[in-house]
Amino acid sequence: MADLSSLCPDAAWADYQGGGLLNLMQTLSRELGGPDLGHAPLASAALAGIGRHRHVCLILIDGLGAAQLASLGPDSRLRAHQRETISSVFPPTTAAAVTTVLTGSAPAEHGLIGWHQLHGEEIIAPLPLYARYPASRGGGEQRRADTLYRARPLFDRLGRPAFLYLPDFIAESPSSRFHAGRAPRVAYGGLADGFAQLARGVNGAGPAFHYLYLPQLDTLMHEQGPDAAAARVLLAEIDAHFAALLPQADACDAAMVAIADHGFVAAAPECWADVDADAELYGLLALPLSGETRLAYCHVKPACAERFLLLARERLGHACWAVRSRDLLAAGAFGPGPQRPDLARHCGDVTLIAKPGWNLRDTLPGEKPLRLAGVHAGVHPDEQAIPLIVRRP
Repeated sequence: MADLSSLCPDAAWADYQGGGLLNLMQTLSRELGGPDLGHAPLASAALAGIGRHRHVCLILIDGLGAAQLASLGPDSRLRAHQRETISSVFPPTTAAAVTTVLTGSAPAEHGLIGWHQLHGEEIIAPLPLYARYPASRGGGEQRRADTLYRARPLFDRLGRPAFLYLPDFIAESPSSRFHAGRAPRVAYGGLADGFAQLARGVNGAGPAFHYLYLPQLDTLMHEQGPDAAAARVLLAEIDAHFAALLPQADACDAAMVAIADHGFVAAAPECWADVDADAELYGLLALPLSGETRLAYCHVKPACAERFLLLARERLGHACWAVRSRDLLAAGAFGPGPQRPDLARHCGDVTLIAKPGWNLRDTLPGEKPLRLAGVHAGVHPDEQAIPLIVRRP
């Protein structure tokens, strides 16, 4: 079996054995009367006995890695209640990690492994469900959802009612509808409204489980970078809403758990490798790149995989590690559990894993070259490490 430590020196990989997001969901499910998901429980005792509280709230702050919490909010209430630093999943990105939270299954099981991935004959974005290649004018989202989503939703299998508080622009999406299962979805219009909806929820009849998803910080850090002054201001706003909710949480016997799906690293504008700029290398691909800018899945023309691997290591070695995708699968990078049957096809033949500071891209006709100030989905520790924040009455 391949060894992850030998594929990328000094890489930070997901911990599925007790110190990661998957293990947190195993423990949370059992604490709340849900199913045994078949994974190791969280090694930390941070959630021990949390099911005894009348309400349990899980707040997912998209993009708030442990490094971002320490640098942007060192004196925040969120940081004061951080109990542990745990790992995300591989790859540390929203499609993979949030789906693990919503289903309690590893990326190997649920199969969502990047912002873009091959599905059928299309390269699609598995959450908004548009097609990148062949480019579409819209439509087909529900058809893609019906054939892509397979992992069973978790929250409607807990031993108490569950409520999902989601931004109004995704609350009715096919992804949200599927992954909520039978649990009610409550749309909110902004940060203040999101916390207000959660406050109303914990004030209602219980016991219940409440999930609040906050994507605002992730959006800002993609646009302005993880060290931006605006990110510090936004985190302070999130923290103020969190702190203001605590007295009511105490009165209603509501335990508060806050996590992230992944962390961030900055993306320097001079460190983007345009894979399609090398005509010989790019010409060996049967399809455009999928995955992420920090992790690109390469589907190579028949009998060309070894040639592509050799050229990628020779010409892109300054920017990435080129590894056989089958080695990632064999080493369990995507987690334990029965692998989804089409997982290997999603991963392609070769995976390019960006080195620190670098990003990978190709640009299709009609697209503008992708430019982001903050990124994630690679193997830098700041992308993988996330905080586990627990506040009990």
